[in-house]
Amino acid sequence: MGKYRVTDMFVQHGARRQTVDAVIRQDRPMSYRCRWGFALIGSVLSLLVLLVMQTLAAPPAPASPPDTTAAVAVRKAYVGLFKDQAIAVLDTATNRVLHTIAVPPGPHGLVMTPDGRKVYVSSDGASTVSVIDTASDRVVGSIEVGPTPHGLAISPDGRQVLVAGFGSNQAVLIDTTSDRVVGQIPVPQPHNSVISPDGRTAYVGSQQQGATAIIMLDLVHKTQSGQVPLEKTPRALALSPDGARLYVTVAGADSVQVFDPASARVVSQIPVGASPHHPLFTPDGHVGLVVSQGPGVLAILDPTRNTVSDTVTVGKAPHWIATSSDGRTAYVTNEGSHDVSVVDLAHHTVTATVPVGNAPRKIVVQPGPSSTAAVSPAGPTGATVVVQSVGQAVPPGNAPAADHGTQDVRGKAAVHLEADDYYFEPTFLRGQPGQTVKLEIENESGTLHNLSLPAQGLDKDLPPKGTVEVEVTFPPSGELRFFCKFHSPLGMHGALLTGDTVPAPVSQGTTK
Repeated sequence: MGKYRVTDMFVQHGARRQTVDAVIRQDRPMSYRCRWGFALIGSVLSLLVLLVMQTLAAPPAPASPPDTTAAVAVRKAYVGLFKDQAIAVLDTATNRVLHTIAVPPGPHGLVMTPDGRKVYVSSDGASTVSVIDTASDRVVGSIEVGPTPHGLAISPDGRQVLVAGFGSNQAVLIDTTSDRVVGQIPVPQPHNSVISPDGRTAYVGSQQQGATAIIMLDLVHKTQSGQVPLEKTPRALALSPDGARLYVTVAGADSVQVFDPASARVVSQIPVGASPHHPLFTPDGHVGLVVSQGPGVLAILDPTRNTVSDTVTVGKAPHWIATSSDGRTAYVTNEGSHDVSVVDLAHHTVTATVPVGNAPRKIVVQPGPSSTAAVSPAGPTGATVVVQSVGQAVPPGNAPAADHGTQDVRGKAAVHLEADDYYFEPTFLRGQPGQTVKLEIENESGTLHNLSLPAQGLDKDLPPKGTVEVEVTFPPSGELRFFCKFHSPLGMHGALLTGDTVPAPVSQGTTK
């Protein structure tokens, strides 16, 4: 109908129609090009529509497997740097320090929740336990627990952390869900502890002078349930994974004490070398481990026979041990050489030595698989990490005295002596034959030390940040050696020198 209207319009206006016809005739070649162009575009669009319809109708192609290499989480180890007031974060796949986390002075105890999400750090230079979120590697909480907290232990289910409140004379319980203190149990000068597999009992090393003991705690009712008196000061404790045996190191003994918790008796001793410190088991319980600080070795224990099956030379003054979840790798902190030894437990060899910072003590490793780099990675500052040669020998016995000076005290009645990690200052005192001097010994560190002088019946513990007074008498001639019975193998000893006596070299067995 529209067509007829247009025609009628042009009939009515003849002149205009003639003009239009003329224009159409002049533009006919262009009109053909446009028609071909439109036809081509139409064909392309039809083809595209057909392809889209076929794609929609076809079944989806199988998806490519995701690239899981980029999604694997980094398994990290956390190392307490006692003299750096920090926690070093180590990538266990590359043996590289990723960064450090600042914490209050004297990071002493260190534990991790079983899921690897939180790390708890006690600072014995403060009165707090710091909470680190391992996803962000930031301190997300601070829990007030009382002065000079020492070691930490965590229940196998990860619900409770036990704090050894050395300065407050109590064991403090933290609920890890709320990160709040939920209980306190009196314990004289607790140092380190361990919690039974069922989470109901804790064994705490009490370092109270003259009353050293292992204290048993009922964690359900929050009370003491028993104690085992010790002749020597307890250092570190570990339970076999089944809870059937308690392994304890004590100051002044070169062996690990094996207790039967049921009878509270020592059932065996395992000689391991001078100044044993931290005992530990691999997760499956088939292998026992302990560090001996004097010779600088990691001893491999056979728990079925209570014997040493092998030793691995690590760094200077090894302090603590952690293992990977599969039990194939051990990580040993070396406080004296400021590094961590990575030990292949299948072949009993050190695969890498990683510088981490000043005075590394405690260490924990996130759960999950770990792998040891085959080549030496770069250290935290880009320096090459030194790989320990297998079988390197370290002389047994005591290290030379850490010499922090000689003071002439002739004619004096009293002298101020400082104890630190790990030395006396002054190290040598020069006096007259038979002279008696009162020593005011100040322990400036957060570590329990000791002053022993067997020839004069002295065996006095020096509490952290505490001061003790003793009297000593210079020998008629020569020298008289004194030492810290805990740390003598690390060089913490000195001497009373009469006249112009020159200190003699320290030989094995001086502390006996």
